[in-house]
Amino acid sequence: MFKKAKIDPPEVLVTESTIPMTTPTEEVPVPKRGVTGVAVLDTHKPTVISEGFSLTGDIVSDGILHIEGRTSGTIKASSVNVGPRGQVEGNVACASLHIKGVFSGTAVCGELVIAASAVVKGHITYQLLTIGRGATVEGDLVVRR
Repeated sequence: MFKKAKIDPPEVLVTESTIPMTTPTEEVPVPKRGVTGVAVLDTHKPTVISEGFSLTGDIVSDGILHIEGRTSGTIKASSVNVGPRGQVEGNVACASLHIKGVFSGTAVCGELVIAASAVVKGHITYQLLTIGRGATVEGDLVVRR
């Protein structure tokens, strides 16, 4: 099955195999890129930025983005959920923004939900607003008609 070929020092082992080489039949998925070169996230799966993870940059998603870690930059998504331990700093544009953690920056959204545990600093423009008793809000909340 294996043959050893002798070559002048240093000695090199050459083997032959009867098993043909195969190539994968499945296509390897390639991340989608937006016009700006930013990775575009899958619309059917929620994306989670876990506690202990910090991301600086731009995020573009047609789906749900759940943040338990820290983000700094620009977020454009269908829905953004800032979890109780999540921290967001920057600009957000989304249809739905739910804040349970800390938000600092500017946002434009359709639905804005600020939980009792939330700390919000900045300027948010919204169409529909819900605020939990005990939430901390410093800045402007502006209704868009």
